[in-house]
Amino acid sequence: MIVEFVAVGTELLLGQIENSNAGQIARRLAAEGFDTHYQVVVGDNLSRLVSTLRIAVERADAVLISGGIGPTQDDLTREAICELTGRKMVRDDDHAAWIESRLHAQGRKVAPNVLKMADLPDGAVPLPNRNGVALGVAIDHERTWIYAMPGVPAEMVPMFEEEVLPRLRSASGEPSILVSRILKCWGPGESSIADLLEDLYDSANPSLAYMIKDMEVHIRVTAKAKTADEVADLIGPMETEIRHRLGDAVFASDDLTVEQLVIDLLTAANWTVSTLERATRGQIGARLDAADPGGAVFSGTVIPGPHPALPPSGDVIVEVGPIGMALGDDRTRPVGISVATPLGGMTRTFGFGGDDEAVGAFAAAAGLHILRLALETG
Repeated sequence: MIVEFVAVGTELLLGQIENSNAGQIARRLAAEGFDTHYQVVVGDNLSRLVSTLRIAVERADAVLISGGIGPTQDDLTREAICELTGRKMVRDDDHAAWIESRLHAQGRKVAPNVLKMADLPDGAVPLPNRNGVALGVAIDHERTWIYAMPGVPAEMVPMFEEEVLPRLRSASGEPSILVSRILKCWGPGESSIADLLEDLYDSANPSLAYMIKDMEVHIRVTAKAKTADEVADLIGPMETEIRHRLGDAVFASDDLTVEQLVIDLLTAANWTVSTLERATRGQIGARLDAADPGGAVFSGTVIPGPHPALPPSGDVIVEVGPIGMALGDDRTRPVGISVATPLGGMTRTFGFGGDDEAVGAFAAAAGLHILRLALETG
């Protein structure tokens, strides 16, 4: 079943608020096994909204809308649905009476525009809003269901979970689930990894995709099936093949981060760690501290200023810096990273491009991985 999501609101296009509903909806649809090919953001303009919905209903089995069902003049989702479907607007008298009684109980006047939140396209199913006033909308248009929900996340989420999602499950027929496994790599670049896995990319189920985060290449393996066991049977062989081809470049999976892996390695060795950070201005220490909130293994960070600083204390010392003021021959900024452990150490020099902020972020990621490698090799 293909489900398309349309977020309505000019404030989203202007970046005045974050489109958090899109992420929430995407995660839940994926977990339920629904296919999502498009997400669209459209402003508070009737003609553009109608055009967007017309395209959506032609390419999806269900269309979810968030936003535009409030009381103001720029809330146009109901009007757009009416124009799209050729229906008139009608009022849910029971809900209008409830709005009036609620406002009277609060000692407030009933403005005409407030009752707009009781309006629906003729023939639509009203969706109750347990955290707000505006009714949601469910309507079948030429065998495609349209669901309109509030834009406020506190109202949208429960309406989606309690009213929309059960209807989607019922309409989809056979149950299915969609699961992704993330394999995290460090060392080879994205293009090198993609070249090594080129033939695997042709697979449709499970499918393969790449993401870049903190100098890491994340490989997403996604499979769809009726049961969790069937999904595992699909993902397992591809994961095994990827690990075989990439070897030690795969350092973790799913939610395990490099900093948490470092904390686990230090804990197993019964060592503490501290950092001396010029290039990164404390970013490595901040990430280690967040992964070790009890302070069991992280001893602290020293950020040198213009004068020499006392070296930090700890069984393991990480030193990063300095950022060279002069560019290298390849237009990069050199950064030296060294790790000293009770059993040895490791030193690497990197040439990062970008300004001080970018170089610092790259160096922090690299520093954590050099620390990890030093701990893994003893």
